Amino acid sequence: MSVFRYIADNWDTLGPQIETHLFIVAISIALAAAIGLGLGVGAARSSWFGTVVLAVTSTLVTLPSFALFGLLSIWVGLGNPPVIVGLAMYALLPITRNTRAGIMAVDPAIVEAARGMGMSGRQLLTRVELPLAVPVILAGLRQATVLVVAIATVGATVGANDLGQPILAAIGRSTGTLDAVLAGIIPVAAIGILADLTLAALQRALSRGRVAVAAT
Repeated sequence: MSVFRYIADNWDTLGPQIETHLFIVAISIALAAAIGLGLGVGAARSSWFGTVVLAVTSTLVTLPSFALFGLLSIWVGLGNPPVIVGLAMYALLPITRNTRAGIMAVDPAIVEAARGMGMSGRQLLTRVELPLAVPVILAGLRQATVLVVAIATVGATVGANDLGQPILAAIGRSTGTLDAVLAGIIPVAAIGILADLTLAALQRALSRGRVAVAAT
């Protein structure tokens, strides 16, 4: 229980760090979603483009976060910006991959029926393919969010005032180290679990709705 006492005693510091952590995660996921959806659609339309995009986004995930944030800080400065950009890069793979998979999984008969109704390529995408692919896209968004929530803690090394700060500050201390580390870990775990459960529930609801529509 000492860790919860530590959190309560240091809430003036931890509260803003939690807010910053949530802000960084939300902005990076929004940025990655905007880019990843476009890349995923392009990847579904062209096999060679899909191969290149998935290869590049897969490579980005292998980059050490400390090195990536440090490199980005040279270009965009210290603080939140390099962390947001770096996290968006990490989140691209699951979002892009699942967008491509979701669109390619749409029944060709449905696509042909939509074309037979005179739909343009844009109408086909926005009215048929993307709505049917939403559960799969959400699965990628769910993976990306959980990944980003955890990696965001490394952003403290380049000046982001997020939940990585109490962990970083605890390194080298001779007293209170465990409580300080857990004060960062526990909120991060709670945010990740809550985000995962929320998106999983939304994914299941949309999947049930899709099945119900198909049955009718």
